[in-house]
Amino acid sequence: MQKKRQEKFLDNRLFPAFMAAAETENFTSAAKKAFMTQSGISQHIARLEKQVGLPLFKRVAKHVVLTDSGKRLKKYIEDHCNQTEAFLGALREAYNGISGSVSYAMPPSCLSLPQFSHLLDRCKAYPQISLDITLALDADVVERVLTDRVDFGLVMEISRHPNLRYRHFHQEELILAAASPQMLNGLNENSVRELKTIAYPGVEVYFNRWLRHYYSDCHNLSFLSLPISGRANSIEAAIKMVEGGLGVSLFPRHSIQQQLTDNRLFELESEQLQPLYNDIHLVALKNYAYPQAVRLVMSWFSSSPP
Repeated sequence: MQKKRQEKFLDNRLFPAFMAAAETENFTSAAKKAFMTQSGISQHIARLEKQVGLPLFKRVAKHVVLTDSGKRLKKYIEDHCNQTEAFLGALREAYNGISGSVSYAMPPSCLSLPQFSHLLDRCKAYPQISLDITLALDADVVERVLTDRVDFGLVMEISRHPNLRYRHFHQEELILAAASPQMLNGLNENSVRELKTIAYPGVEVYFNRWLRHYYSDCHNLSFLSLPISGRANSIEAAIKMVEGGLGVSLFPRHSIQQQLTDNRLFELESEQLQPLYNDIHLVALKNYAYPQAVRLVMSWFSSSPP
């Protein structure tokens, strides 16, 4: 009998869910800590257990505790983080005199990513580096990179261009939110067409992906099929409009986590619904000799904690 092939790698995007569960010993608490749903935590841990090939948690009363394999994985992740910090410390020493301007463009929703604050903190150690940040949607970000108006960018979708290279940066969860649970009750293939939505720059990409994910059998259903009850020129304004009950909209979970915690917003929840994740990629020019300052800042996007 042919043996089942074991995974030869561990997906570090699954580490935040595991570490949150290991620290809280409760999947519900872990979901809040990691800005995920409880089902998302369970799925990430299940995928990690499949890669490891061994159970990582066992249930004790109302808690979950690490197995011996889980304890070893936790130490491995902690050691990995320590090694990363040591490497970055050595890198800072090596590039202590580095200077210059670094420009990049990204979607407005990226402002609320935990990584963004972490990157700004790192930049404080390099006072001779100046950041020039532009908020823009995917098409504009790509155009700015190609025309050398920015050094690199963050995008949600990959454009197959021969002069561009991409590197995965982050995975964010998309959720449908409203000012009350009643506005989301009973949503199905028919009622979704009557969903009064709040539009803001970039949400069309989110909605089309969400509709394909949950209503793939509904042909010709797209964001343009939905009635628009309000428009905003920023994600922050759209969140306020949804809070005010003017309609519903899709947001990355990290953008509205505080509103969810305070019960100012509510998300669509169902055991039948699988979480929808959106990948964010770093985009830059291929075969381009970037200055040291740009290379250093780009390296932060590869090593910033989840």
